[in-house]
Amino acid sequence: MRRGADVRVVMSSGAVKLITPQLMHWATGNSVVTELTGELEHVELATWADLVLVAPATANTLSKVACAIDDTTVTSIVSVALGLGKSVAMVPAMHGSMYSHKLLQDNLARLRQASVHVLEPRIEEGKAKLPGVFEIVDFVLGLLAPKDMEGLRVLVTAGPTVEHIDPIKFITNRSSGKMGVAIARAAAYRGAEVTLIYGTGTEAPPTNVKVILAQKTAEMREAFERELKDHYDIIISTAAAQDFMVEHPAEQKLRHSQPVSIKLVPAPRVLDRARKMAQEAFIVGFKAEYATTDEQLLEVAKSKLHENELDMVVANDVARPGAGFGEDTNEVIIVTASDQKTMSSPKSGIANAILDAAVAKLRGQGR
Repeated sequence: MRRGADVRVVMSSGAVKLITPQLMHWATGNSVVTELTGELEHVELATWADLVLVAPATANTLSKVACAIDDTTVTSIVSVALGLGKSVAMVPAMHGSMYSHKLLQDNLARLRQASVHVLEPRIEEGKAKLPGVFEIVDFVLGLLAPKDMEGLRVLVTAGPTVEHIDPIKFITNRSSGKMGVAIARAAAYRGAEVTLIYGTGTEAPPTNVKVILAQKTAEMREAFERELKDHYDIIISTAAAQDFMVEHPAEQKLRHSQPVSIKLVPAPRVLDRARKMAQEAFIVGFKAEYATTDEQLLEVAKSKLHENELDMVVANDVARPGAGFGEDTNEVIIVTASDQKTMSSPKSGIANAILDAAVAKLRGQGR
């Protein structure tokens, strides 16, 4: 609703035992459907809607929809919406054992084959939990977004890399991969063909993009340069690849009983050869700093812009509240050769701002 949507609520008999219809009526300003009558509410609402969102979607509801059973208010409206070719999105939430059930997974596959959009739950504490509000909203907005990036190919790197000290221990950083995943998801929603080279991040990658996993920095660089042999229109390197690697990792586990000296040497830079290998692409680099002033952050962004011959650099100070690793929001300075601006927003908003600039430049509208 805050993004301009008109929202109408349909509640199952189970839902009204947990949340009153009056609350949803008050929240949306629209009457709530809790039963189907001769007014044919399921037909009227499915015809009216641009998108039907089922959240949370229980194992029971998912399976009924997958088998075309429409014996509740929710499943009946979904059935009509699918028959009308309307967008349907489902957000599963249930116990982890139910979600991993083979037959349920088969039903999820059937739903996807029927063009139902599924937002994966967060697997925590043995449960398939409902994703956060921002994530669900972004999911819906992405489905409703204009497909202004159809025909474009986008390459994104995301997440941290690791460098081994011995076969068990390694060095890394606190990057979650959320920023890169947000960009990959936004580009895919807008119709682009997206490849995500993903390190050891904790954020679940989108299901509608090609994902290449890479643990070590050298592996990420190799995957990156291998992909650059194909044509990409937009290249966005958000990955927090390790700056250093252990010169001589131990072949056996290091023991606690003895002190150890480790020599770190510079790790390969993932983005170094991007401009040479993709001369026509719109290339974006990210720069993370710690406890800097705005002036210092701007200077390092400009330096990276020129050093790597980039079209854009997005710089942030991870020491600032709401801008660090693992946050859903970010505060950044976006720098191009002709402009600079600061932006504080959910990472999805920053992702779309970057893509807006890239699309404008590629189509001759950017400065």
